[in-house]
Amino acid sequence: RAMASKGVKPRMANESMNGKNSLPLLVKILIASTILVGACAAILLAFGPEGFGKRRRGNKGYWGEVSSTVDWCEENYLWSLYIAEPYNTFSSFLLCLAGGVPLFQYMKHGAELHFKVLAMTLVAIGLGSVVFHATLVPWGQALDEVPMLWLGMVAAYGVLENPHKEIRYGVGLPVALACWALIVSIANVTFEGALQVVAFHTSFAISEIFFLGGSIRLHNSSPDPKVRSLFVIALVLYALSILGWSCDNLLCGRLQNLPYGVPNPEFHAWLWHGGVGYASYCLMMAHFFERQRVLGKPKTSLVWHGLIIVPTEPKEA
Repeated sequence: RAMASKGVKPRMANESMNGKNSLPLLVKILIASTILVGACAAILLAFGPEGFGKRRRGNKGYWGEVSSTVDWCEENYLWSLYIAEPYNTFSSFLLCLAGGVPLFQYMKHGAELHFKVLAMTLVAIGLGSVVFHATLVPWGQALDEVPMLWLGMVAAYGVLENPHKEIRYGVGLPVALACWALIVSIANVTFEGALQVVAFHTSFAISEIFFLGGSIRLHNSSPDPKVRSLFVIALVLYALSILGWSCDNLLCGRLQNLPYGVPNPEFHAWLWHGGVGYASYCLMMAHFFERQRVLGKPKTSLVWHGLIIVPTEPKEA
């Protein structure tokens, strides 16, 4: 039995090196296509906000004229004088949930500090998104976007350090990432108009691509088929979420005027907030399981309870 267990690891390593654990081709194509479409949508958001077809802006409300650099496809102030975009506002709490659930699990299972900071930052993004979509004012937009920039830096730290049992890059890495996050945050709240949109989306896209690339690398090296499946689910859902975000920008005029009285599907609310929130949750948990394996901690099994991923440690005899 001992000899058999020793023979398993090299076989898994060889499979990984031979590419047998690599992402399916269709997933790679979906991710590449998503990046291209998302880039087009971001450019349109900055320089051609009307998209294809004339869109309706909605009404004026308590917070006055829209002064944020972006105004999403949901018509403004249709439900309440005080909430500009109700669908986008209330769906933002899904991001809080996507960060709060893993935060509880990280605390329960003694995860390292950067995992907890990552989860707390996602909660902060959700709360900031609530304020932003309710008001559509610059300070509300900053409360949404600045935590997103910091989330990218925390995620980048994990991608670089998680594969190594001991800290590899020392204190210099978090200091450098924090300085960069501070610079792009100042630029985000200082720039105006199209320059602000381009600066934010460029900075955030770089961190997104870096994190997704690191996730793909971890998927390819993981010996656990459940964890690899979790990576695939997250990456596919993340790609679909970006496509939904892109359609909300590119096709807004069409989505607001669908035939037979079909209402706007509100892709930004449900596909972006809901989809990317759950994809982030899956990715965060997948990275946690891989980190536990690297640290050589007691085997933590991945168990699904509905949509919740529950780390289950072996019971003591």
